[in-house]
Amino acid sequence: MEKQIKKIGLVIRYVKNHNNYGSSLQNFAILSQIRKLGYGCEIIQYRKRVPLCKKVWMVVQMLRIGAYHDQLRDLKAKISKKMRKKYAANIAIRSFAVNHFKNEKIEPFVKVYDGFENLCKGSLNYASVIVGSDQLWTPMSLYNKYFNLLFVADEVPKISYGTSFGVSQIHKLQAKQFGEFLDRFSFISVRELSGKKIVETVSSKTAKVVLDPTMLLTCEEWGKEIEYSKVEITEPYIFCYLLGANPNVRRAINELKKRTGLKIITIRHTDEYVAEDENFGDIAPYDVSPLDFVKYISKAKYVCTDSFHGSVFSILFHRQFITFYRYPPEQKGSRNSRIDSLFELFGLKNRIYVNNIYDTIQSEILYEAIDSKLSKLREDSLQYLRNSFEVSVI
Repeated sequence: MEKQIKKIGLVIRYVKNHNNYGSSLQNFAILSQIRKLGYGCEIIQYRKRVPLCKKVWMVVQMLRIGAYHDQLRDLKAKISKKMRKKYAANIAIRSFAVNHFKNEKIEPFVKVYDGFENLCKGSLNYASVIVGSDQLWTPMSLYNKYFNLLFVADEVPKISYGTSFGVSQIHKLQAKQFGEFLDRFSFISVRELSGKKIVETVSSKTAKVVLDPTMLLTCEEWGKEIEYSKVEITEPYIFCYLLGANPNVRRAINELKKRTGLKIITIRHTDEYVAEDENFGDIAPYDVSPLDFVKYISKAKYVCTDSFHGSVFSILFHRQFITFYRYPPEQKGSRNSRIDSLFELFGLKNRIYVNNIYDTIQSEILYEAIDSKLSKLREDSLQYLRNSFEVSVI
């Protein structure tokens, strides 16, 4: 009887009713690429049982290192849904569209492990375990023993693909612990240049910078995926996708609307309720799946975003686009590094908004040179995956 080859275990951020388009699309992309390389793949889902004392301890750690911005945002969103029924209903429509995509493209590959003990035992079922991409190694992720693969048995190879720290530096109180879990990895790749520096500063490992999983698929491959999108827009438009709440950004985009005479199609209230969004944009759909999101970008005359993946798909589909910083550059714990790294990689620093939106978004983008570099980086990133898996399944 032929020996059965174990599957690859995949660790991603996979949460029902979490309607972020970027994370949904990159989860789909990394899963599809692993399977395209010829490996069986199972998404390792951890169902936690966290006692109250542990929750209190984690809150204390969060305050110690100043990593509470996401938690405050999530709390604000929950309060807003209770206070604003229409907002809650609209977000439910969006969540349904995103969940439908996940149920079709991702859910069939999920294996749930209930409790940490079962999670640890389950790691032995895999030839290797890979984590990534997304901001999975943020300061607070250190304590969950999941995204850092501390649950994986010593004898099982551990791989990261394009995993991001979300910050440009690690707090000195956490440096030793980060180094300890990184040293357990067989292969480490990160998404940002700043991530490579972190790995090589706090651990004994070297790190390779690879493409975000969404860029492993070509424009043509994404084009096939969005063929059945329900989006049908016949007139030119500005597509706007903002995660931040900065009213100055929305004013700048309205200036572009006045100069061009184009309508704005916008995705409102992406991460939290934003009062300015209520009157921003001409068309604001909520029934938008991740593939609809890609379709809106692919057909836009201009794209305005503060999102990493909004920028990525603008590049893939050769759009005229502009990117706003979501966080002030001087803010402690700012996550602008992933956009900085992406733009440095492709020579696109001039796409960052400074003060003249019309001239910036109209300026020429040398997509022929970008495509040439992207093609080489894509093959290099795929070769990293091939090498990692070939070693681990022997």
